[in-house]
Amino acid sequence: MMLRLPMLALCAAALPAVAQAQSAERLFLVPQGCNAFLTVQARSCVVSHHWTCPGDPAGTHWRVAINEDGPFYLSYTDAEFRWLRSWELLSEVTGTLIEPEEDPASLTELFETGSDSMVYSIVYSGPRGTLRRDFTGFDRLTGEQVVVDGRTLLVTEFTYQYETSEGLRRTAGNQFVHEGWRMFFGGMETTTLPSGEQIEENNSPMEFAEPGEQGFLTMDPIYDCGAVMSAVETPVWPAADR
Repeated sequence: MMLRLPMLALCAAALPAVAQAQSAERLFLVPQGCNAFLTVQARSCVVSHHWTCPGDPAGTHWRVAINEDGPFYLSYTDAEFRWLRSWELLSEVTGTLIEPEEDPASLTELFETGSDSMVYSIVYSGPRGTLRRDFTGFDRLTGEQVVVDGRTLLVTEFTYQYETSEGLRRTAGNQFVHEGWRMFFGGMETTTLPSGEQIEENNSPMEFAEPGEQGFLTMDPIYDCGAVMSAVETPVWPAADR
């Protein structure tokens, strides 16, 4: 899929944009002409905003993740929640999905059958050069549901892995998925490094805000901030897109 370069430039330029409301709350400004539809407050001190833009293929949408220091991650996904492009804003690393995939991620298959396998590759480009990662993994519905801020989410279990020069890196845990929005949200996950060291994270959603609701487009994350810094999508070379 080819992304329109003017839109990419527009999004990059819009990321630092903040509106000052009368209440002194800082608000994120999506690119002109685009429509924001959801704000998510999550654990690990991250707030994210989701929007669509005219002219983009049906079902695609943008997401920006913001921590205490500001925007740090931008992604572009489709209706099957395939990670088409990503931008690690601090390290200036861009991830691009190699299409067609051997086994594309498919929300449709997950909802219809209860599980979805995937085999795909992403090319990362940045100041240190170019690197390809080959991922394998699966998503599976557990049959459980949870209600978060009035929205019903399906619980999933997942795993994905890829080889590094030091060995296999594997992430597994539970996430959440919303059928109407056709979107995944983070949960409890454990990453096992090639050394055997394990890193645990809780990226669970805590609050949702749609247009007109309190907290919509706020720049300020509110959960686990301060002493606990977010480990979600912290710029590395490269981070795993998931």
